Amino acid sequence: MFRCPIIATLAFAGVLFVNLTSGLLVAQDRMSMEHQGQNAPTPAAELNPQEPTVIDLGCDCGADAYCGCDEESGGWFINGWLSQGYTANPSRPASNFNNPLAFNDRSNDYQMNQLYLTMGKEVNEDGCGWDFGGRVDLMYGTDYFFLESRGLERRRDDSRHWNGDGPRDGGDAALYGLAMPQLYVDAMIPVGSGLKARFGHFYTILGYESPMAPQNFFYSHSQAFVYGNPRTHTGALFSYSPTTCFTLTAGLTNGWDNFEPIDGQHGFLLGAHWDNDVESMSFSLHTGDEATNDNNNRFVYSSVYTRQLSQRLKFAFQHDLGVDQAGAVDNNFEDKDAYWYGATSYLFLNLTRDFDVGLRAEWFRDEDNARIQQIPIEPLFSGGNYYNLSLGGNWRPTRNIMLRPEARYDWGNTRSTGNDGAFNDFEDNTMWTFAFDLIVSF
Repeated sequence: MFRCPIIATLAFAGVLFVNLTSGLLVAQDRMSMEHQGQNAPTPAAELNPQEPTVIDLGCDCGADAYCGCDEESGGWFINGWLSQGYTANPSRPASNFNNPLAFNDRSNDYQMNQLYLTMGKEVNEDGCGWDFGGRVDLMYGTDYFFLESRGLERRRDDSRHWNGDGPRDGGDAALYGLAMPQLYVDAMIPVGSGLKARFGHFYTILGYESPMAPQNFFYSHSQAFVYGNPRTHTGALFSYSPTTCFTLTAGLTNGWDNFEPIDGQHGFLLGAHWDNDVESMSFSLHTGDEATNDNNNRFVYSSVYTRQLSQRLKFAFQHDLGVDQAGAVDNNFEDKDAYWYGATSYLFLNLTRDFDVGLRAEWFRDEDNARIQQIPIEPLFSGGNYYNLSLGGNWRPTRNIMLRPEARYDWGNTRSTGNDGAFNDFEDNTMWTFAFDLIVSF
């Protein structure tokens, strides 16, 4: 099933790592919010986007390490942020959209991406007994479009439940809307070092980037994040740390971005994460039938490696591969499997106390045009390679304010009948964008 994509991807990854680490301007990942994928964010803390929550007792990594109980950990919280920005596109597409760029998809126009409120109670992961918590997230802004789930913001037939019509999605989606991307309860069960159970609607554990704006270095997102992986699940998720450096995760879901099980489909979510404070590795996958694909299996995995190269320099690398069974149509109009895969590298450099710079380089191969163009019909499209290079900065003049300027160049070889490329309303095979956003946390 996985054939040559893995070989091609790993070869590309090796070359990319050598080239980037030897000479490109880079930036360290020091953000204004702590990322614990599904836990409440903390302003002005270190960031490791989309890494599964680790039960860290502050001990050594050994299985026999024990630090006692901390009955004061956990607690109630309420916080949020406002993320707003502007993306300039010199080509000025007539639609005023930067597709397939996201979440800053609007060209030459102001976007209030996220007015985000989160509230709940953290479970005490360092205690020795039962504890309960939960969380609800509400978000209003242009990013709602990328965080909708069937059975919640959208009905089972994919029509929108409470967000109106507008310029997006061929006139069927408003520019601004309301989403509830997380709604779950947590339980800490005193089994071994502690079993954490989550039930409800939550962000995926796949990938490096996060849907939550303050937990990313860049304003724009990688194609792998937007098109290669799910963003939310609904179901049950369990995590267990046999040592303080290693966490195993497993769960049962309703599939990709589904709040309700559509036509009885279910999926399985699995992950493993290791972290020794200098480097980390994680591997996660999701597999199951999807209602949008005639009950055929959709499989995707994501692996992430990070390393602190020096006190100021950090490197991160992500590799993804996905396959939709019978998800495309060949030249004979027969069903075939649809593949997508790619590699994304990040380098971060801390220049001053308040300013970091970062570089992201990505190759994303949508082999059968099932993910980005979503027209997986071989006679209509060719190509399928997407590349992008982003140079950005993070400036934090105060604890609760962060400005993220970014310059990005996209290019590719995707073609379709009568179109010259995949960018600027299908008129170009390249696209420049220059963007910035301001995040105010509270």
